[in-house]
Amino acid sequence: MSLIWQEALIHTKLYFRERQAVFWGFVFPILLLILFCSVFGGTPERSTALVGGLICINTMSSALFGTGVVIVGAREQGILRRYKVAPVALHKITLGICLSRLISSAMTTILIVVLARLIYHIILPANLAAMILICAIGTLMFCALAFAVASVARSVAHANGIAQVLFMPMMFLSGATFPYEFLPGWMQKLGFLLPSTYYVSSLKRIMNSGASLSDNLTEILVMSVFTVFSIALSVRFFRWE
Repeated sequence: MSLIWQEALIHTKLYFRERQAVFWGFVFPILLLILFCSVFGGTPERSTALVGGLICINTMSSALFGTGVVIVGAREQGILRRYKVAPVALHKITLGICLSRLISSAMTTILIVVLARLIYHIILPANLAAMILICAIGTLMFCALAFAVASVARSVAHANGIAQVLFMPMMFLSGATFPYEFLPGWMQKLGFLLPSTYYVSSLKRIMNSGASLSDNLTEILVMSVFTVFSIALSVRFFRWE
């Protein structure tokens, strides 16, 4: 656990050194919070509904740009090759990177909730434990997806492109930005294919109506399937050099 924690601290520091990762993981979600809650909020209930989507956007951006792109950059610099030849279990390095994302994502999530509470008076979730667990499951899912991106990307520019292609549909078609029910029927069908849809749905259900984990079993199952699939893809194609 000591090694995993050390890796988490190292990658957290590397994350904060990447300007793009910091922008997408911290600045961008806060800007969206101010924009959406100021324009579409109006009441604490409506602002609360928007915050769930913003937490999802934070998790996605932190994982895809703060993990996927950064890992590819580390591979180009030869850092991953040194990990591979070092007498260290590679799974501990991977767990350290995921723990780093959990830390950074949790920091931004707390910041978003605090700001939304102070400025827009959102309703805090009654079932806090369920929200924490759903956030952890969602973060691990997007971390696995980020590793899959790093596995198939040939360069940092390539990783950025793949991350953008994945990020934009998940941002706009999952209900994270616009209410899912207002989208055309064909867009809603596309939304069912995106992992972010199930993360947003479970977050909003917990925040708006105090739902428990048992009320989100379908969403948890689907997110687990996406996680396992992404891990399998990473195991098959990930390159350390």
